[in-house]
Amino acid sequence: MSHGQVLPPGFFADTEIVDGGDHLRLHLNENPYGPPPGTVDAVHDEAARHLNRYPDADCRQLREALAAHFGVTPDMVAVGNGTDELVLVTSLTFLREPGTSVVTTATTFPGYVVSAASVGRTPVVVPLDGPGLPVGELADRIGAGADLTFVCNPLNPTGALLDRACVLRLVDAADHAGGVVVFDEAYIDFAGPAHEFALQAVREGRRALVMRTFSKAWGLASVRMGVVIGPADLVARVSATAGALPFNVNRQAQRAVLRALEQPEHLERVRAENARVRELLCKSLDALGLTYAPSATNFVMVDVPPPGDSTAFAATLATEHRIFVRALDALGMPGRLRITVGTEVEVERLATALRTMLDGPAVTAG
Repeated sequence: MSHGQVLPPGFFADTEIVDGGDHLRLHLNENPYGPPPGTVDAVHDEAARHLNRYPDADCRQLREALAAHFGVTPDMVAVGNGTDELVLVTSLTFLREPGTSVVTTATTFPGYVVSAASVGRTPVVVPLDGPGLPVGELADRIGAGADLTFVCNPLNPTGALLDRACVLRLVDAADHAGGVVVFDEAYIDFAGPAHEFALQAVREGRRALVMRTFSKAWGLASVRMGVVIGPADLVARVSATAGALPFNVNRQAQRAVLRALEQPEHLERVRAENARVRELLCKSLDALGLTYAPSATNFVMVDVPPPGDSTAFAATLATEHRIFVRALDALGMPGRLRITVGTEVEVERLATALRTMLDGPAVTAG
């Protein structure tokens, strides 16, 4: 057991540096194929006609459409300015009382630890078991009385995916302890509906919360739209806390998601193309002699060759080849990179750059 890392200043500061150039953005797990057709036009239209008007603070039409999409009722759905906001709001909701406790895993999305700290809680952080989630120890910690637990599934940054038995084991543990387990499924759309075990548990009346995002497979990262799905009473509590931030989901975001939901086949296309190119990426890594973790997502975690300085390796990729990848030192995984799958052309360019680096002088820290 260890405590989580707080991200260093500037962790996301390079986001806009790559705009307008020929850099490859393989560090933020963005969808290179964009949103469903017509979504951009819908955003433009909404801005042109209503930029001076507040959005619907209750997001009624949007929540109804999301409920239909996820197979639940509208009172089981809340929305936010990305899942980042929903993680914070969930922490504010279920950790506000003195003495409440929170559990998560090490080396994953840092928002869980940061949000808990914002309400004065230091999480119990369970170390990973290799690239996979430590389900046994997580269940033990949850069963010991955790008020709130965050589970990233598929796991960022390793790409590992929980099976049905593991998901239900965690739900059972939370039920036993009277706590709330949150499954952050930002990348589940890349794995496909056959792996939606947490959502199915919620549909069957189990007391868990499931978070989804439109920033990844749906290709709508810019408008910021996160969703939380769960029992109506838990969602009502989250919504009550979020009420302190009225109009948090803007008109353009609401319109974009409504338009996107009309085209669920977009997810199928993105999922299939991502799987195809991910296989190409893995074959390229094999050919280069680089080891990596199996992934169900749109990223792959790669081991850096000796001397294993992932920060220096990523810096060389950026400065000499104009390719951005994520060094995982700040997430507690030194010696590893997280690389977004990208398009086939982007994978080819990455493979060429990696081959040049591996055939050249060793990369050392500057």
